[in-house]
Amino acid sequence: MAEYKFEASARTPGGKKGARALRSTGKLPAVVYGASIKPYTVEVSAKELPLLYLRTLGKNALLTMELTDAAGAKSQSTVMFKEIQREPVKDKFRHIDFYHVDPKHPIKLRVPVILDGIPVGVKESGGILNHPTRNLVVKCLPADIPAEIRIDISGMLLDQSLLLKDVKPPKGVVFLGDSHILLAQVTAVEEEKAPEPVPGAATAGPEVIKEKKGDEAAAAPVGKDGKPAPAAKDAKAAPAAKAAPAAKAPGKK
Repeated sequence: MAEYKFEASARTPGGKKGARALRSTGKLPAVVYGASIKPYTVEVSAKELPLLYLRTLGKNALLTMELTDAAGAKSQSTVMFKEIQREPVKDKFRHIDFYHVDPKHPIKLRVPVILDGIPVGVKESGGILNHPTRNLVVKCLPADIPAEIRIDISGMLLDQSLLLKDVKPPKGVVFLGDSHILLAQVTAVEEEKAPEPVPGAATAGPEVIKEKKGDEAAAAPVGKDGKPAPAAKDAKAAPAAKAAPAAKAPGKK
């Protein structure tokens, strides 16, 4: 028998109007599906089921549904949460789908992968542990459903990988999917290298101002007050040289 229980009552489908009226009374519409049964509708508590869903979230928990039919007769069946429909704004439950579990029929489900221990490659060699695969798809009977797949990785060395084919499944469980799925890996830490200088590239630094040659290099004179002195007046220009008298033209004889 499953650990978790809840009560349900048989319900006659009434469309959207009937579902709306049902929610107004504190109930939720639900449907039970299964490989070996015909789907049927039930109503459950709008207060109890969301809390039960949170308690079993991620556990692949089996639930015992205590059903009361239209005639008042009671029966029990084992189910699992299959799908939840919520309101888009308030995120409240609107509808629940259950999967009827047949004890004799294997089912497929996802199971979380848990890594136990600290690898030797991390403790002694300073490596990094990578955990790329968090869930595995398995097939088993309802009685053999594992809560999780625990793997001891304490012996993993640096640059060592762990694949699905390296793990032994629990009793009654079959791993589905690629046997080369990477479950864990210990890798070395990559050190960042400084960029190598590009040949011929100029090295950044302060700009050097070169002195100018000639008159441009001469500094402006400074006065006693530290301000640039006014430019000296030009000296009196020397009298221009008298032009040589023009040669007289030879007279006529």
